[in-house]
Amino acid sequence: MLFGGAGSRFSFGIFLKPVTEEFDWTRGSLAGAIAIAGLATGGLRPVAGMLADRYDPKTVAATGVAIGGLALAGMSAVQELWHAYVVFIVMGIGFTVASPGAVAKIVGAWFTRRRALAMSIAGSGSAVGETALVPVAAIAVAFIGWREGYLILAGILLVLILPLMVLLIKSRPGPGEHADEADRKNGSTGEFNDDMANPNIGMSLAQACRTGLFWRLTIGFFI
Repeated sequence: MLFGGAGSRFSFGIFLKPVTEEFDWTRGSLAGAIAIAGLATGGLRPVAGMLADRYDPKTVAATGVAIGGLALAGMSAVQELWHAYVVFIVMGIGFTVASPGAVAKIVGAWFTRRRALAMSIAGSGSAVGETALVPVAAIAVAFIGWREGYLILAGILLVLILPLMVLLIKSRPGPGEHADEADRKNGSTGEFNDDMANPNIGMSLAQACRTGLFWRLTIGFFI
């Protein structure tokens, strides 16, 4: 999910020149669309986290991937500058809903002792996606066209990644299932502890806001 989302979002620079040249737009006018989408992403990220907390995070994330994929396909059909602004805002909303927050919720439910390692592996999907999909977009634009390039990115999300999410991801362990095998037993008691697989166990938002770590993370991501 992070592979497809990040790779698609950060391919914008590949499309900037061919799109503006075809429609005789300034680069600044089109770049404004991605800027507004970025602002929407930042403002809505807490909402995405609330949705992942309140509802099934897999469903929330899959919905975001579907919205992002459809928006990418929509970019292949734009004819006016305002079309691009609308599409990029919708795309920003989609990729915000399919955010690392939903991934953290899912990974946190399946891993306890090795949670940091699992989070690191999952989070690396964003960087790998940028490394892999941006060249794919560049090759498509160079040899086929920018509209087809957007359709290829949309196809990767909708035809490959979304079905894999639906088939393979499970939001949390079900009855008789547990987080990492090393944590299946609760210390010396030898009893299973399903609460360890619940990522909601811990601080409330209000408690977290009173810690320095929360604000250091928030300020770092803000910058």
